[in-house]
Amino acid sequence: MFQSMDYIYEVYKTGSFSKAAKNLYLTQPALSIAVKKEEKELGQPIFERTSASITLTEAGKAYIDSIEQIKNIETSLRRYCNDLSDLKTGTIRLGASNFILSQIALPLISSFSSQYPGIQIDVREAPSLVLKNKLLNEELDVIIDPMDFDNGMFSVRPLLDDYFLLAVPKSYSVNESLTSYALTHHEICQNIHLKDSFPTVPLEKFSEEPFLLLRPESITYERAMKLCSLSDFTPQIRFYLDQLITSYHFVREELGIAFITDNVVKRNPPDKSVVFYKLNPELAKREISAVCKKNRYISKASLEFIKMAQRSLSS
Repeated sequence: MFQSMDYIYEVYKTGSFSKAAKNLYLTQPALSIAVKKEEKELGQPIFERTSASITLTEAGKAYIDSIEQIKNIETSLRRYCNDLSDLKTGTIRLGASNFILSQIALPLISSFSSQYPGIQIDVREAPSLVLKNKLLNEELDVIIDPMDFDNGMFSVRPLLDDYFLLAVPKSYSVNESLTSYALTHHEICQNIHLKDSFPTVPLEKFSEEPFLLLRPESITYERAMKLCSLSDFTPQIRFYLDQLITSYHFVREELGIAFITDNVVKRNPPDKSVVFYKLNPELAKREISAVCKKNRYISKASLEFIKMAQRSLSS
């Protein structure tokens, strides 16, 4: 039965008997026979087969749901047994976006791997919404991300604060009338922008400038549009980009202005060709957190990684 379950789950994942057979190192006829045998034992068809596609029947949906429950139980058991080895073996499936992975998580991964060489860290790089879905589907154990998460579904452990800034090429003439609001790379590293006494720039002053925004499906895009909306203008978008760090590089090349965060500035070399501005404090702040799915077993290795991240980033 369990072998048949693996076969059927592979057909479900690939949506194709031929692809599933290839992945399982079987012939397609052998795979079809195994699936039909399982359907006969169930007394119900699992797949509806047409010339164009394969879909699950109602019984098939229940069958796949049962397989996933069994796989989750098996995974939890393996993690529990790994924990009994006192962090000598095990796996952490960790997800983060490009910037967070390379600039924030990478030193943590290196430090953790040095301390616990027997723990394998399986790293996945993806946008926030993709990571969230993978965590919900239990494809990941931990993600490090700044999204807002439903506390009823997720366990959220804050790691560090992140503040949006406006980055503007120094050569742009709009800066000339805004010198009292301007901040340098050094001042950002000194957290001058976090002082209540430092003024917030009137964002509407940039309404005629070309903006560099992340793509509309991103959470950062929503925040950028809200900031502009509160200043009563719609930004003139020159480029849609995928990463905050890419936006920063485009600003440095004088291709437009962008919303980036202070951690992007702090974790990159000083650049005197860019001017920074403080934004609305209520909308500018976000938390980068370590996030797990609630109501499932969290391994000792994952918990230790999160504790290490909290200790490291809080200091």
